[in-house]
Amino acid sequence: MAITNTTLSAAAGLNDQVIQVASATGVTAPNNQTGSGITWLRIDQELMLVLGVSGTTISVLRGQLGTPQQAHLVNTAVVIGLPSDFPNPNEILNTVLAPSAILSQLTLQPIFLGGSADAIPVAPGVYIVKTAGVDAMTLAAPTLAQDGIVISVHSDTTNAHTITATSLLANGTALKTTATFAAFRGAGLILKASNLVWHVISSTAITFT
Repeated sequence: MAITNTTLSAAAGLNDQVIQVASATGVTAPNNQTGSGITWLRIDQELMLVLGVSGTTISVLRGQLGTPQQAHLVNTAVVIGLPSDFPNPNEILNTVLAPSAILSQLTLQPIFLGGSADAIPVAPGVYIVKTAGVDAMTLAAPTLAQDGIVISVHSDTTNAHTITATSLLANGTALKTTATFAAFRGAGLILKASNLVWHVISSTAITFT
């Protein structure tokens, strides 16, 4: 089954076992005799197992695969898929690659950017800018299915690089378009995809406009 997307039509409390969605397309109740029809939901950082479906009312088992059980606001994105559509967070956290750059205790292979107009992939990773001149980078909007991915971009040069993500950078009261790096090694930022925009988790020597 392909991943489908909807939104919460009502807020979900921390301990709610029934949630309301705008559309139940793609959501099926499991057949306990055959083991078929298993559907998972991802809301924010929480994975849920679907237990039953009645119209747009979904019975769920919360906090699957060690994900944090949390409250969710109305209109929050809901990603619907099979268990195979959602990687096990524990498997990801146990993956160790070297040489490494460390992001939130997750060890990842760095990806070097060396062009003058690099398009940063909408994929989790640690990106290091090594270009000799200024790199005018671009970053596209994440999809709902990509909610939760984290991207780190840092400079290993003394050039004032830029990232243009038009009206996609959540930093302050309004969405920003451009992140400008200060001209020294170590300038950079960490972004997290959430509801079709990039939330700025942290930044060092970055100006947002």
